[in-house]
Amino acid sequence: MTLKICKWLFLFLIISLPLVRPFNTQIFGLMVPYTDFIFLGVFIFWVLALFRRQTKFRFDKFYLFIGLYGFALTISTIFSTQPQRSFFKLLGEFYLFGLAVITFNLVRDKSFFKQICFAWLFGTGLTILASIAGFVLFYLGDKTIYDNYFLSHFGSLPAGNYPRIHALFANANMMANFLNVSLLLAVLAEKTGWLKKIAARILQAGIWFAAIFTFSAGLGGMILSLGIWFWALFNENKKTVFSKVSLALAIIFAVAVFSSTLISPDTNNTTREFSFPLSDKKIEASVRVLVWENAFENFKEFPLFGRGTGTNTASLQYATLSGGNQILLDAHNVWLNVLGQTGLFGVTVFVLLSIFLITRCLFKFDNLSEQNLIHLALSCAFVGAFLYQGLSGSFEDARHLWVLFGMLAGISTFSENDNSQASKAP
Repeated sequence: MTLKICKWLFLFLIISLPLVRPFNTQIFGLMVPYTDFIFLGVFIFWVLALFRRQTKFRFDKFYLFIGLYGFALTISTIFSTQPQRSFFKLLGEFYLFGLAVITFNLVRDKSFFKQICFAWLFGTGLTILASIAGFVLFYLGDKTIYDNYFLSHFGSLPAGNYPRIHALFANANMMANFLNVSLLLAVLAEKTGWLKKIAARILQAGIWFAAIFTFSAGLGGMILSLGIWFWALFNENKKTVFSKVSLALAIIFAVAVFSSTLISPDTNNTTREFSFPLSDKKIEASVRVLVWENAFENFKEFPLFGRGTGTNTASLQYATLSGGNQILLDAHNVWLNVLGQTGLFGVTVFVLLSIFLITRCLFKFDNLSEQNLIHLALSCAFVGAFLYQGLSGSFEDARHLWVLFGMLAGISTFSENDNSQASKAP
């Protein structure tokens, strides 16, 4: 019974991943969703289940890399420029590690993974409904963030008569990152027959609707993930031409989207401007490029252990294309943000963790078993949501990504065991 309660609480936590606003509070300047406290119940009942031998603790190299990263964050906290802020942020980081470890252990129950997938897609459905509400309200006349709760500010995008939506997320880019994983789980649910085709297609259409109106660079990650998915499936079915075409088109689209984040129409943010080819219009380095430069310059002040866990890695004031003024405080890049907070030591360990997770990905297999499809979907989601979207956003502390890390590491151990048993079969 103890393990069942743990699993039910865990599923509730998964459903609540996209429910960030207004369900949060501020603790020492850090936004903490109320649903994070569900984890305390999950952890307590999981430990009780271990003591009652209702489940087993599975050891894996995954813990070694998490432990090294935790050590790097701890060192960074000790030498932090803002010790109190870093200490409370460090607690949050260890919560993410615990979330990944418990996910790793629970997902090893194959039947439970299907329930996790449904819980994730249920939360995705809530996000879609909130996005539709924001869209409808916008065209009914509620066109500002002050009278339409689901709208996001334009950020670096030009103002216009269109809604940029972030539903119940803190920002539109984070929502696109979450939907990247959701898309692959929805595609997986259709391919495995967990959802009827019509239901899966409606869900996928809803995901694309919500994602498009984030107007986020994350759309490139979603297309890239989907392209890799079809590349792998066509490869397995010996459809070489379709395989190469799907991957090539996905990569071209992803590169184009990322390239678009590097430039901007001419503004007062910088004097480094240049003429657009075959046109008299002038463009300049985008605000992302400027904040990357700013974050790197700040890193030089504290190169070894960084400014401190959870501290601001950038401080860039800029005039938006929509006419407002904003200040960017993070690097808008996963690795630059980790570099600024934890220095060379921390980013080295984080890169090692990333490489380890890359080695756990699966893109080629001998048969379309349910196990291989699950592993493939998680691998594609990892490439799009973490590796690609991490280039233009600071998602290293996203709850849903640490759940993804745990699922990928856990499912990969099943694939290794299955392959090992297959090789021993007569």
